Amino acid sequence: MEVVDLKVCLHCKSCENSIRKTLCKIKGVKCVETNRALNKITVLGYVDRKIVIKEVRKTGRKAEVLASSSCHRPSTPRRRSGRAATAFKCIMPSCFVLKVSS
Repeated sequence: MEVVDLKVCLHCKSCENSIRKTLCKIKGVKCVETNRALNKITVLGYVDRKIVIKEVRKTGRKAEVLASSSCHRPSTPRRRSGRAATAFKCIMPSCFVLKVSS
């Protein structure tokens, strides 16, 4: 699982929501967390960071990979525990809420 940290200028709640909506549509994205105060977006999932940056730029905003996210981890297969890392607090956006019909 990949964690992509991006620096993106987030002016308002509308900017934040449009980017979140765009990133939620990418196949493999599990969680999108935004921090408007730090102008930071964190994406968690099985995604390529180039695709994430490309999609953010399609919304008309500049995106840069933060230094903490720029190191590449070896792509060795790992067990999937079903839990995110303990330091990563994920706020599940509405695009992941499953509606169950009775």
